Amino acid sequence: MSKEKKFVEATRENLVAEYVGQTAIKTKKVVNSALGGVLFIDEAYSLANTFDEKRQDFGPECISTLIKEMEDNRGNLCVIFAGYKKEMENLINMNSGFKDRIQFYIDFPDYTETELYEIFEQMTETEKFILDKGCKKVIIDYFKNEIQNKTETFSNGRLARNFFEKIKFEQASRVKKENSNNLDLITKSDIVKVSERIKTQTTQKVIGFRVS
Repeated sequence: MSKEKKFVEATRENLVAEYVGQTAIKTKKVVNSALGGVLFIDEAYSLANTFDEKRQDFGPECISTLIKEMEDNRGNLCVIFAGYKKEMENLINMNSGFKDRIQFYIDFPDYTETELYEIFEQMTETEKFILDKGCKKVIIDYFKNEIQNKTETFSNGRLARNFFEKIKFEQASRVKKENSNNLDLITKSDIVKVSERIKTQTTQKVIGFRVS
């Protein structure tokens, strides 16, 4: 009989406690739950966050515990640290033990506007929404604009999710205002209003001379 494959996803909230002496215990508990499988730590760079003098941070204790557990269970555990490249470099450099124990670095390319649309479309199907005619182009145009004007914090899948959540709110507001019976229909107008409100503005450099 084959063993069940484990995939445990965790964030800083699952690993770091608020009081002295609890972070190591909390971190070990999560690690133990993933033994024999994979521990995926999302936004792992948040473990390196520092706070002001009035608020003690136990991120370093979590990092030290993770390093020891990775060493002690190196044949029985795979740990994946995920996050933005620059912030992850800061995390890795925070403790020399990381560099010795992390064997592979994978830089994933950002999603294309078509791939982001597919993620968005999957969300609508999961929550039983219907996209009206003309919605696809508006959605893809929004994603294309965000890709062309992306910053260091470009969030890929989260971008699609946040866009979808804002559109749901806009759609619900419209349905209530119109007293509509089409509770599951997302219109082009819903998407346009959200897109125009939140899209990243294009920055253009002026070349030449300005005459006053």
